[in-house]
This record gives sequence, C-alpha cells and structure tokens, in this order.
Amino acid sequence: MIENNIDDLFGSEPGRPGQRGGSGRRSDRDARDHRGGGPGGRRPRKRVLPKLIITLVVLIAVLGGGIYAFGRVVGKVGGTESTADFVGSGTMPVVVRIPDGSSARDIGRILANAGVVETPGAFVNAAAADDSATSLQPGYYRLKEHMSSVTALQTLLDPKVQAQYKIIVVPGETVHAVIDALAAKTGITVAAFEAVTKHPVGLGLPSYATTIEGYFYPGTYDLMPTTSPQAVLKMFVDRFTTETASLNIESGARALGRSPQDIVTVASIIEREVANPGEAPKVSRVIYNRLADKTGKFPTLGMDSTTRYGLDEYEGPLSNAQLTANNPYNTRKVRGLPPGAISNPGQAALEAALHPAAGGWLWFVSLPRSKVTVFASSQSEWDADLAKYHSEGGG
Repeated sequence: MIENNIDDLFGSEPGRPGQRGGSGRRSDRDARDHRGGGPGGRRPRKRVLPKLIITLVVLIAVLGGGIYAFGRVVGKVGGTESTADFVGSGTMPVVVRIPDGSSARDIGRILANAGVVETPGAFVNAAAADDSATSLQPGYYRLKEHMSSVTALQTLLDPKVQAQYKIIVVPGETVHAVIDALAAKTGITVAAFEAVTKHPVGLGLPSYATTIEGYFYPGTYDLMPTTSPQAVLKMFVDRFTTETASLNIESGARALGRSPQDIVTVASIIEREVANPGEAPKVSRVIYNRLADKTGKFPTLGMDSTTRYGLDEYEGPLSNAQLTANNPYNTRKVRGLPPGAISNPGQAALEAALHPAAGGWLWFVSLPRSKVTVFASSQSEWDADLAKYHSEGGG
C-alpha cells in the first residue's frame, strides 16, 4: 500500500511510459475513485494524503537516523587515520631507504612498514610540527625499531646520520681518495675495492678508457648497505656514462684531433690546475698550446700536477729528485699527455677540454693574494707574472 501511495504522490502521470498506469488510460474504477464515487469505492484521496505525510515523516526520520548512524561508521573506518605512537628511542637497529621526492606521508609509511614508528600519521604530525623537516634528505638511514616519531624525525635530520650512507665524489678527487672514503663508510676493505679497480671488466667503462681514473663522476651518491665493491664502483661509472652523453666526447675529440681518452685526461689536469671555475677554458688552451708547441719552449707538457699524481704526493713543494724521477706521469720528462687521467673531472672541466678558449697562452699562475690566475703568451709577460706571484708570497 505504501508503494502505491508513494508512486501516486510523486506523480504517476497518465501516459508516461515506464511508470505505473503507463498504458495511458485510467480504468473506470480509477475514475470513480478519483471522483470519490459511490458505495464500495476507495476513500477520497484527501483523506489518504495526511496519512502519507505522516508515513513519509516517519520514513525520513528512520532514513535520516540510518544515514547518521552510517556516517558515524564510515567516519570510524575511513576518516582520520590513527596517530598512535611508540615511546622512547627505539630497540633493534634497522636500515631504511627514503627515496628521492618522498613526502612526509610517504616517509611515515616507510618507517611504519619497517617497524620504526607505530603509525604513518604519528610521523606526519611530528614533521608538520617541525619546520626543519623540510630539509629531510633521500638515502639510506640506520634507525631503530619502536622509536617515537619525534625521535625518528630528529634522527633523520641529524647530519651525521644523513652522511652515514652517502659518499660525495668531489671534482678533481682521485680514485684512491674515493676508495679510502668508501672503506670508512661501508666497512669494505680498501683491498677489496682495489681488486675491482685492477680488473674493472664489469664496471661498464667506456671502450676508449685506458684506466679507471677519470670515470668516477663527481656528485653525491647513496650507498646501499651490504652492496658488493663492484656494484658500488659501477654506480660511479654508470653516472659518468649518463651525465656525459650530451657532451659527445667521441665526436668532440675527433674535431680536436684527439682521442676520447685524451679529453678525459686533459679535463682531469684542468681540475687539478684551475683555481677558479671560469678559468678552465683558458687552462685548457694552455695545455693544448703546449702539446702543439713547435718553438722548443715546451718540448714536454711540464705540469707538476701530473707528477704529483704519479708520486701520490699532494702537499708541499716537489724536490728536484721528484721532478726528475722516471715516472710515466712526470710530464717534465715524458712527452705528450700522461698515460691516463690524474683525477675525476666534472662537467665543467670536460666541457673546457672539449671547447678550449681561443688564445696563444703558454703559461699561467694563480696569485696567492689576489686569488686570480694570470695567463701569458710571451716570455716577457710570463716574467712579469712570475714577479707578481713572488711579490704576493708565492714560493
């Protein structure tokens, strides 16, 4: 009965397809009922409507109550997430990885899944309350299980903890120096790393590489705990391949009449010789001018930086014995470029090696007090520059 009354109330119009009475005709009885006709007919509609209104009010009240109750259930299930939190500084050590581009909620989920914090929401709240949370860095971190979210956040923000599983390869740094730093960070021995450098078959070096030196691309790297020595070193070489692809080293070398290995070697010398970044193209030109010199002023390249590399001696003045030693990297004695790079060059040095500045310079010296590098094309210019160098305290 309620269904029929509701249908009528919401306008079952004669002739509307798909609704009751859709034939488009009312029966004679319906017509009589509508008129409130004779004995035995239905009660007049005007007496049904108040009952319908009462019924609808009850229905609405029931439905409203149901919606309210359902809303409370939904709120309990899918509303604000739990922010339950552990108390204390933690128990067992655990290493987690925070990917680059992670939000506070992403980090909260990672920590909760690792058992570091109790819920992601607790960490989100801790991060929202601490402005320094914006300086969180991607990488691997040694934390502890069952830490309070505030303690976990403070640990992630600790520079010492942030640096624990990171290695920075500085432009101009040598492979030997990088390996020493890696051994200190990872616990893998220097000997284990050196064994890989002596047989670098699986590192993916460019086909033109004659040594591993020069192919550890400078930058910041995240170190994965328990990674093999080969996997760690391959990471550096892989980035060299990726970052230098746009430089077209091989075609640029052909344009200069050089081998690609020559370009990397020249760039490595630039890294060791340049005092200020903007001077790299000029230093590059000095190197190429000396290599091409036909006047006899420079029968050899004559760069002390190459000799130092061969001796593994980077502090203090070089003795006469060191400068005259039979060393393949002693470019005071050996003609041409040394047999390989003497450091790991960065992008700017590689670009300078590929695109030297135009000029006839054959000498340069960095002035100790003025902090600039001066370049000379003639002996008289060089003598004046050298006098200035000594006047500023140069030895």
